[in-house]
Order: sequence, then structure tokens, then C-alpha cells
Amino acid sequence: MRMKWKSVLAAVLLAALVLLGADIRYGTVTGRHCRLPVLMYHHFSQEAGSGFTVSAARFREQMSALKAAGYTAVSIAQVVDYGQGGTPLPDKPVLITMDDGYTSNLDIAAPILEDLGLCAAVFVIGINEGEAVSAHTGEALTPPRFSFEEAAPWVEKGVLDLQSHTYDMHQRPQTGGVSGREGALKKEGESAEDYRDALLEDFEQYCRRREGRVSTPLTALSYPFGLCSGETDRVLEEAGAVLTVTVREHCNTVFAGRPGTLRRLGRFNVD
Repeated sequence: MRMKWKSVLAAVLLAALVLLGADIRYGTVTGRHCRLPVLMYHHFSQEAGSGFTVSAARFREQMSALKAAGYTAVSIAQVVDYGQGGTPLPDKPVLITMDDGYTSNLDIAAPILEDLGLCAAVFVIGINEGEAVSAHTGEALTPPRFSFEEAAPWVEKGVLDLQSHTYDMHQRPQTGGVSGREGALKKEGESAEDYRDALLEDFEQYCRRREGRVSTPLTALSYPFGLCSGETDRVLEEAGAVLTVTVREHCNTVFAGRPGTLRRLGRFNVD
């Protein structure tokens, strides 16, 4: 009899472990965690797009397809509230993001999002915000970039949110970067203390530039080129970046009340 009960208990335990594994992998238990796909866009055009540029017609088609498939666009604030305190998210949430801060995000993408009842987060490069030329080369910034004030009406409507793509770490030596740094990574031979100071100063510069000009809190950061490390992420978490995203293409499992699952989220690049 004792052996029979042991066999039954073992079977129950095995079944429980299988269900738990499925729950973690697929997010089958509502309220505890959710599967969160994150999309990454850059520039938009009225004509046919190519590379990182998506045409207005194709963007509307893609956003309409998301709605038809039952997805609900969520904001950074909603995702943070879920990861920190467990505030429920809608069924089939999707986070739509745009990198760099191009004026086409306002002129082309925002009206389409508003028309379809969707929202997105734009990760703006701080040093380029509202500028016509590069601070490093003096050459025209092409495509052009918007200012925080130009984006304010869309922020007030809840269509767009403006977050950080770092202040001035969107650089790589092979593309003319002047810092000698690969994105937000540590430079060769740089001490841990100097690296930490560089990350914190960059984040503080972004905060100073954004302060009083954007009505939503600064809580999220997109790593330039997706380049970061565990050390990078720990320092920027300390600085105030609650949610961080990369360019690794995978879906995410975010757990309710577990802020650690908001870090280094994967994104699907849309071209």
C-alpha cells in the first residue's frame, strides 16, 4: 500500500512539474506572467520602404493585422506596472517601439497609430534630439530628428512615449564613432569605476535634457545596437532604467511583480 501511494505521489509530482514547465515556457496561467512580443521600428516613408525604412501603407497594414489577430498595444508604463506590481495587462499584449527619434515617427507613424487606437514608445538619441546636424561631424542628420516639444502633442494623447536610446552612446568605431566605445559596452582597458561613471553620466545627461520637456517619466532604455552586458544593465538599473530592451529577436516572458523580468527584453526588427 505504501509503495502504491508513493507511486501516486510521484505521478502527481511529475504532472505538476510538467504543468509548471509549460506555464513558464508558454505563459498559460493568466495573471502570473505573460508572453510579451516587442516590435522594433526605425524610419517611415510615404513611398515604398527598404531596409530599416517601412512605408506608411505597409505600417498601416501591419498595425491592422495586429489588431485583427487580437493584440492590444501596451505602453511602457503598463508593462512596468505589471512587472513591478502585478497590475494586469490585456490579453495578447504587444509593445511597439521605434528607435532613434526620426520626424517620420510623428508625421507618418503616429497618425496611423492614433487612427487604429494603438500606442508606441520611441527611444530617442539624446544628443540628436531636435538637432539638424551631428554634434560630432557637423553633417546633416539624415533622416531628420524631432524635438521633445514637437512630439509633445502625441505624448499628451497617449499615442507616443519618449524614452532613452542613451544620450551619446549610439556610436561604433567602424561607423565613425568618436568615443572609441562599442555602443554602451566597456572600452578595452577601462576600469569598472570609470565605466560605471561613464554610464551614469550619460544617463544623467539624458535626464537633464529631457527634464521638464516630456510629461511621462523616464523609466526605459534601448541599448544602441543591442550592445550591453550584465554589468551595463546593473549600473543602468541603479540609475533608474527600470525596463531595458535589446535587438535580440525573441519573445519575452514577463512575470507579474518580478521587475527583473523587465530587463534586456528581446525585440523583433520590422523592415
